Amino acid sequence: MSFSTPASASSPEYGPGLSSRGSVVTAPGFRWGTTASSVSAEGAAPRADWSAWESTGRAAPSHDGAGLRVESRDDIAQFVALGCTDWRLAVEWARVEPEPGRIDSDALDWYHDVLAEARAAGLATWVTIHHGSLPGWYVDDEGGHRDETARARWWAPHVDRLAEALDGVTDGWVPVDDPIGWAVRGYMLGTRPPGRRDLGQAHEALFGAVMATEEAVRLLASGSQPVMTAWRADPLHPAPLDDGRITPEAQAATRRWDDLLWGTWLRAHAEGTLAVEGRAPTPVPALQADVAIVGLIHDHPLGVDSGGSLGAWPAGASRAADGFAPEPDELAEVVNRVSTELPDSDIAIAGHGLPTTDDRWRDEVLDRSLGHVLEAAADRRLVAYFHDSGVDGYEWTLGFDGPRGLLDRSRRPKPSSDRFRAAASLPKFLGSSARDDDDPRNLGEEG
Repeated sequence: MSFSTPASASSPEYGPGLSSRGSVVTAPGFRWGTTASSVSAEGAAPRADWSAWESTGRAAPSHDGAGLRVESRDDIAQFVALGCTDWRLAVEWARVEPEPGRIDSDALDWYHDVLAEARAAGLATWVTIHHGSLPGWYVDDEGGHRDETARARWWAPHVDRLAEALDGVTDGWVPVDDPIGWAVRGYMLGTRPPGRRDLGQAHEALFGAVMATEEAVRLLASGSQPVMTAWRADPLHPAPLDDGRITPEAQAATRRWDDLLWGTWLRAHAEGTLAVEGRAPTPVPALQADVAIVGLIHDHPLGVDSGGSLGAWPAGASRAADGFAPEPDELAEVVNRVSTELPDSDIAIAGHGLPTTDDRWRDEVLDRSLGHVLEAAADRRLVAYFHDSGVDGYEWTLGFDGPRGLLDRSRRPKPSSDRFRAAASLPKFLGSSARDDDDPRNLGEEG
């Protein structure tokens, strides 16, 4: 499946599998956008856990990230010019509440003003409340999401505070970006703050992060804006040995990882139950009943070896700056799996991109990926696609060496931006799952 850039506005060309639909291929109401973490977009907040990570030499300095704090108005205009209808903006908790109970009203006002500018420009904002980084005091002193008391004392009031302060300028909410991945990286693999490798704490953190998501959904559901979850959705494959054989151990390890990384959130949405090792099943009714859109974050598949270690898959494929191998057909498999297991849910690609300095390769991957996106928009209840990211920024352990943007840090459009713009500007067709209103607040509602 491939999507080809239109030769002209009046003579579009479509890749194989799309041309049969005629000259109209996108459903009314389909949303196009960009996304980035606050650390990527504006650099680490001084009181954030990632700032401490940088200060101890465990990551390169993030400085001002992509420069959003200086270039927000230009960024908004550029995103609109790309055809974006939406963007995901992370509000950094450590800027809003740098110390327990001390609210920085200037920081909150800045976010409010940026959202107001976006709305005035016609760009709908999905506010992400937790995207990777957290206040250091919340994680280190209060126990963070792992601790039920900390969530009740600090997380829930923070969610309420943002809901009240940004109510008039936000169009949707994403409580936690990749809650399971946040717990696995921070407490099992030790590659993100707080850098621990403790299986018991990892299960506590995973449980707490999903509960933080559920609690936020419950609080936000009383408002007028829709709520979208955002789960990491990377297919897992048993990694073969050098002779091509796949061992029973690799198959078993793949099933275990799949149950953890996929089964946890799929069951929560489908059954309203959170099941984590070492704990009795816990009801999470808001994840079953109050989520408008199930968001999927996907960059690449994963291989699992006989010892249970994760790595690139397939072994011989070209690898991005993060060491993994993107494969657009896997994106189609992600949408197929989720639409099958959650047939009544609207689905969005909440984050998708490629960390590389080779924009020609990015363009090739995006070409094939958008072909699958457009097919899924017509056939699979896919309602939105967010590219990660809009502007080259800071990318966690890669620093500035794994750019993901459609624009570089000088705000010059890359060739891949033409691919995105062409897809976002396609005319629309009336699909069986199309929404009749382009307002994002109607996404997730019956049309």
